[in-house]
Amino acid sequence: MPLAALVLSALAFAAPAASTGDATSVTPSSAVVRGTVDPNGEATRYWVEYGTSTSYGIRSPEQTTAAGDDPVEVSVPLTGLRGSTTYQYRLVAANASGESAGVNRSFATTAAPSISSRSVVGVNAAGATVRARVNPRGAATTVRVEYGTTSAYGLSTPEQPVGAGRSAVPVDVALTGLAPNTRYHYRFVATSAAGVTRQANRSFRTSAAPTGVSITPSTVRPVYGSGLTVRGSVTGVNRVRVALEKQDFPYSGPFTEIASATSNSRGAFTLTAPPLYITARLRVVTRTAVVASSPVTTASVAVKVGLKSRRLRGNRVRIEGATWPAVPDGRVSLQRQTKSGRWIFVKRGRISSLSGNRSRYRFSAVARRKRALNYRVVVLARTGGAHVPGTSRTITVPARRR
Repeated sequence: MPLAALVLSALAFAAPAASTGDATSVTPSSAVVRGTVDPNGEATRYWVEYGTSTSYGIRSPEQTTAAGDDPVEVSVPLTGLRGSTTYQYRLVAANASGESAGVNRSFATTAAPSISSRSVVGVNAAGATVRARVNPRGAATTVRVEYGTTSAYGLSTPEQPVGAGRSAVPVDVALTGLAPNTRYHYRFVATSAAGVTRQANRSFRTSAAPTGVSITPSTVRPVYGSGLTVRGSVTGVNRVRVALEKQDFPYSGPFTEIASATSNSRGAFTLTAPPLYITARLRVVTRTAVVASSPVTTASVAVKVGLKSRRLRGNRVRIEGATWPAVPDGRVSLQRQTKSGRWIFVKRGRISSLSGNRSRYRFSAVARRKRALNYRVVVLARTGGAHVPGTSRTITVPARRR
C-alpha cells in the first residue's frame, strides 16, 4: 500500500476517549457510575474498574456503544459492594484502535442504621417507655417501634427522625394505651435511604391495675365543722396510693383531693377527712396509671345546734342556744320525748343573728311537768340543700316542784 494511503488510514480512526463521571444512587451494596465515551468512529466496549484502592481489582461487565464520532453518555451499575466503604473507580473504553481510561474518582457506600442497647423504663399498667441507641451512619434516619401482644406486632408508633449523624443517639419511644398485666412484644425499626434495620424481638409485661374501690364512711351525716373517717379497700392490686376527693354543694366544681394514703398488703386503707362545713360528694380514687374509683357517697352536713337550759321562777325553764352556720331563714323546733321514746313537736322558736356565722335561738317559759321530761332542739337550715337539719343534745327538764 502506498505510504499516503497508510497515513490516511491511521488518521481515520483513533482510540476511544473515556471520561469518568459521578457515582450516583449509592447504597450500602450498589452504585451507578456515569460518564461519557467517545467511540471516535468505531464500535467501542466500555467498563468500570473499581476497588478499595487505585489498583482496583474488580471490573464491571462490558457494555458496548455503536460507532460514532460524538461522545455518548453511559452509566454502569456496580453491585456486590460493602457498606461504609470508600471505593476508587474509573471508566475505561476500548476498540480496535486502542484503549483509554478516564481519571480516577471515588465514592463511599452508605450503611443501614444500627440499633443498640435497648431497655424498657417507666412500665405501668397502661404504658411503658422503650429506649435504644440508634446510629444513623451518615444518612437521614427515622425510627419507629413495632409492638403488640405477639411477635407479629400489629401496632406501630409514628416515625421519629433522629438525624443523619455518624454516632449513636438515645431514642425514647412512649407506648400508650396498653392493657394491664399483659405481655407485649416490641422491636425498634430504623430506616434510611441506606436500608432498614430491624432488631430482634423483645418483650415486657405491664403492671396490674386496680379493678375496683369500695368505701365505708364512718357517717354520712357529719355535724357542721366535724370530719369523718373513710375505710375501704382496693381490689386487683395492693400497696397503691389512694386519694379521698370531695365535690362541694352545689356540685358545679371539680372533685379535689382532701386526704391520701397507701393501701396495705391486703388493699385496705383508712382516710380521715378534714372538717366539713357544707354538704359534699365524696369518692376515693387510685393514683395509678389505670384509675379505679369508688362509688360516690354524699356527706350531708348537719347544722350544729348548741343547747343550754336555765331554770326560771314559777316552774318554768328557758331553753336556748346557737347554731352553726347562721340560719337566718331557718326554722327551730322544740321536741319532747314520750314514754314510748318517740319525739313529738312542742313549739317553734325564734331566731336572731350572732357574729361568727352563727344564729341564736330561744324558747322561754317552757313549763315543767309532773315528771321529768327529755327535750331537744331541731334546726332546719333552709340553705337550699347545702345543709341538712341538725339536732341538739338531749336535756332533761326536772319535774315541777309541788
